[in-house]
Amino acid sequence: MSSLYARLSQLELNRRRPNGLQNNPSAKENTKPLNEVKPSAGVLLKTIKGGDLVNYPKKGDQCTIHYEVFNETEMCKENPVPFDSSRCRNQMFQFILGGGQVVEGLDVAVSKMSVGQIVEATVPYAYHYGIAGYPPMVPPRSTLIFRVELIRFESR
Repeated sequence: MSSLYARLSQLELNRRRPNGLQNNPSAKENTKPLNEVKPSAGVLLKTIKGGDLVNYPKKGDQCTIHYEVFNETEMCKENPVPFDSSRCRNQMFQFILGGGQVVEGLDVAVSKMSVGQIVEATVPYAYHYGIAGYPPMVPPRSTLIFRVELIRFESR
């Protein structure tokens, strides 16, 4: 599976990076089966639990999420442990979508989610801390896995 991530990452890096967030996906796209993996601006999304398929945040909306972040190597273990988690702190996280407050890969993932949806987003280094990473938590050129639940959002 990691060669798929590398290939998709390389394809995305060869293309012009998106200029902001795309509009919400159409209803037809959202009727795809759970656990389908689809690329989205270099970020792979796997639905764990479907959302309401109606309410999608837009750039500038204040989003409230729960998240867990894992290094890709950690996910190979029987009981992976996140290196950061709003759930472990028992505190939801809020940010402005597209406001530069979170790594680009998280912005991309949340922009494709509907309220109540839980996804596992595979984020290549080009969409988080780059080639250098953020040692010691994020090694250079590493892939991160975000488990994200979109709790709610408020239009601003």
